[in-house]
Amino acid sequence: IMSFIDFEKEYMNTKKESQYIHRYCNMFAVLRLVFFCVMIVLLLLGYYWQNIGYVLAGIFFIGFIGMVIIHNRYKKQDLYIQSLLKTYKHHIDRKEGKWKEFEENGEAFLSDQDYKSLDLDVLGQNSLYQMICVAFTQQGKKQLADYLIQDSSYDQMMERQKAVKELADMPEFVVRLETLGSMIPEQKKNGIEKWMAYIQNQSIPTLSRFLFIIPLIICCSLICVCFGWGTPYSQAILEVGVVLQLCITFLKYRYHQEMFEPIAYLSTGLESYAQSYAQIVNNSFSSSYLKSLQSNIMHQEDAIKAILQLSRISQKVIYRQNIFAFLFLNGLGLFDYYIQYQYAKWLKQYSHAVPKWFESLAHIEALMSLAVLKVDQFDVVLPDIQEQKALSFHDLRHPLIDPYHVVGNDFEMQESLCVITGSNMSGKTTFMRTIALNLILAYAGGFVFAKNMSCFPMHIMTSMRVKDNVEEGISTFYGELLRIKEMIEYSHKKQPMICFIDEIFKGTNSLDRIAGAKATIEKLSLPYAYTFLTTHDLELGQLKKQNYHFDEYYEDEHIYFDYKIKKGISKSSNGQFLLKQVGILD
Repeated sequence: IMSFIDFEKEYMNTKKESQYIHRYCNMFAVLRLVFFCVMIVLLLLGYYWQNIGYVLAGIFFIGFIGMVIIHNRYKKQDLYIQSLLKTYKHHIDRKEGKWKEFEENGEAFLSDQDYKSLDLDVLGQNSLYQMICVAFTQQGKKQLADYLIQDSSYDQMMERQKAVKELADMPEFVVRLETLGSMIPEQKKNGIEKWMAYIQNQSIPTLSRFLFIIPLIICCSLICVCFGWGTPYSQAILEVGVVLQLCITFLKYRYHQEMFEPIAYLSTGLESYAQSYAQIVNNSFSSSYLKSLQSNIMHQEDAIKAILQLSRISQKVIYRQNIFAFLFLNGLGLFDYYIQYQYAKWLKQYSHAVPKWFESLAHIEALMSLAVLKVDQFDVVLPDIQEQKALSFHDLRHPLIDPYHVVGNDFEMQESLCVITGSNMSGKTTFMRTIALNLILAYAGGFVFAKNMSCFPMHIMTSMRVKDNVEEGISTFYGELLRIKEMIEYSHKKQPMICFIDEIFKGTNSLDRIAGAKATIEKLSLPYAYTFLTTHDLELGQLKKQNYHFDEYYEDEHIYFDYKIKKGISKSSNGQFLLKQVGILD
């Protein structure tokens, strides 16, 4: 398995290779220009030198073509190397804690009603999604968000977990696919979904081959004109034919423009998609899930061949965007209709398989994102997901806190409800977020930040970052009431669930708070549910046996926290100490 040190080493080696390739790329660009200039000069001198000049010009023309081919090859290598450097840098930055600077944070998939993601930093800036996402297509990014947000069955979790484990042991594959994905221009990635929506909603009529008899006649007449055969009739046929074909082309110009626009927009990224599919197809997988995704790409027609064909069609569309090329190609050969004929033929053969190809690629991107924590050598482990009710862990750590400063905790849930008391800033809320975020990773099929963890599938619900809503006239307290009401209503389904409630009913007086908390505890103490509840009201700790707390200690008139969870009800308070520190209390 590639280690973090290997990433740094590979980054330095690739940087040296990049300088070498860039130098050669520039050299052949200059040689190409020199060969072209010499060829032009020799063509001009050919008038005086006659045959010798033209022969030499021909030799330099061949040399020019050779320089173009070699230069293009080095340009492709240079593009790949630059993308590879970017990929290595991302892996290094992730390990060094610089992932908060990554552009993709999943905010596009965040909803105001998705309380879990808002409370736990699953999506958005400084989120779990931002830390792990290596998906490069819009569908892949959406799929990762779905893995993290949506509930999954036990079978789905186990299926994904095996696939993630296998990808974690294939770092070269992950890096290669991530690099190919980064070669797709960013503005082109959204175009795939628009194009797929277009081909699903539009039917492109197939043209008859007999239509191309006209261009055949025109081309024959052109040859006749060149050799002086059949003039003036051949010349008249040529002139009338060119005008006729241009008229036919302009009749359908707007229709063709709308048809070709989506694939023209994709043109520069299609080759990278084809290489991505080739990378998947040419690998041997052992997990059933990866095999099925690979099978969708291999057996639902040949994705690689099809995408390369589409790439060639898109290149033809690019040619017609030049006004001179458009007039010449359509005047002689009904070029727009020829592209329509090829495109319609392609869609007839492959359009049914297209959604499956991109859906399979999206799933692989999401699985790679879940595997990246192990690829980058974080201290993570695959959880033991059980079918029976269970929750325990050893050295469980918050995924988003600096690994050099984060504190791990051991815990085993023995009853349906756990009341956590403790001082301000002692770690109560962080502890709940630690459990919830690691459960989200576990349910998605990924690695968790622990030495070991046992859990079973549960629907996660939270009431933590509750905000008021002035427009709707909802106070913080009423907002919290609505969230807890939602938990109680979900409990009526009698399906496994886990609730995290932070500082229960903190927006009301102590009398109402304790009465409401007692009622909530009673309604959520269920055999198929787990509930974690933090509070400053020590009275609530008397209601259940499983009580835990966080506390602080003092040295030299300074307050310190060890962030370690301990059994029992809290016996300390730091409120007055903090009031004195800031000068409110004498």
